Amino acid sequence: MNNTKIMVLVGTKAQFVKMAPVLLALDEIAAPYSLVYTGQHSETFDAMEVVFGIRGSDHNLIPNYEADTHLSFFRWTVLFWVRAFRKKFRKLWRDHEVFVVHGDTASTLYGACLGRIFRKKVAHVEAGLRSPTLWDPIPEEIIRRFVSRIAEIHYCPDDWSCSNLHKVSGRVVNTHGNTLHDSLQLALKRIGVSSLARKGNSKVSPYGIASIHRNENLTRSKRLQCLVDSIIEASEGIPIKFVMHPATRKRLERNGLLEKLSSCDNIQLLDRMDYFEFVALMVQARFLLTDGGSNQEESAELGIPCLLLRIHTERRDGIGKNVELSCLKPDRIREFVDRHRSAKWDSRIDLNSAICPSLTIATSLKNELS
Repeated sequence: MNNTKIMVLVGTKAQFVKMAPVLLALDEIAAPYSLVYTGQHSETFDAMEVVFGIRGSDHNLIPNYEADTHLSFFRWTVLFWVRAFRKKFRKLWRDHEVFVVHGDTASTLYGACLGRIFRKKVAHVEAGLRSPTLWDPIPEEIIRRFVSRIAEIHYCPDDWSCSNLHKVSGRVVNTHGNTLHDSLQLALKRIGVSSLARKGNSKVSPYGIASIHRNENLTRSKRLQCLVDSIIEASEGIPIKFVMHPATRKRLERNGLLEKLSSCDNIQLLDRMDYFEFVALMVQARFLLTDGGSNQEESAELGIPCLLLRIHTERRDGIGKNVELSCLKPDRIREFVDRHRSAKWDSRIDLNSAICPSLTIATSLKNELS
């Protein structure tokens, strides 16, 4: 194998969703790349390969694994580094010029470190996001800042994120949008929901969506209890569809909260679904209660009212418009739900958008090859 390939490392579902259009763009411009799954998450990956129409991974460091507890995460970390230095993978790393990582997960950090260990260029997609404090969220903010120090190419979604990297070394590229924009475009066109969402979903019985998966909320029992109580209270005024991540289900069960949620007639617990199904669910909802960064970006793109179940956010998408920060205050959650449970929202869906951040990234990566 010639030393002319791009190495793309993907570890979580959110990374898969946001990197899928980049992989499609690399295929479109015939840029050679290898796709490696780190094994941090694996649930729904097979289904997402099908719905996005991308080829499967070339290699999977730890197949059929889900690092969704502290113990399983520790085990995954050990397995990652043991397997990464096996002869087969050492040759693989050496045969590539650029290591591409995304976001702020452990897979981001480990992939970037691997690139540096093997003296390759590291490209960071969704670079430059910053929280007001280093310690919230943890460890995501620390990972973002550390990867910014070792990456040589920084793909930033907007002017603000670019400005946060004015002191870093390497090249800063403004992609003028998040790759999630391209993922949403693919999903909306595939499932044909533009006309359904155009009028604020008047033909669908009202419901809201809830989603909690961040470590900062799941590992603090009192905080998780308060959030569950707020969601139960919200369901008294409108049905709630609660999308369950594997880690969320386990943590709720451990804290005795899963049974409490299951006993509420107006709350439907849904297993995590493929991305296109989730988009179809989202565009028909009245609002979204979430701690997810991707959900914040999706809401900003679509126009759906979104309340962030967080104290801080590293993103500016939708803030001051249709996205609000709850600061985890029950009265803010209550007021938001009361305000939006009966109101229809104005769709911002634009299926003719000329913006394509993924193609910008793919073209730049191809130009990095010698």
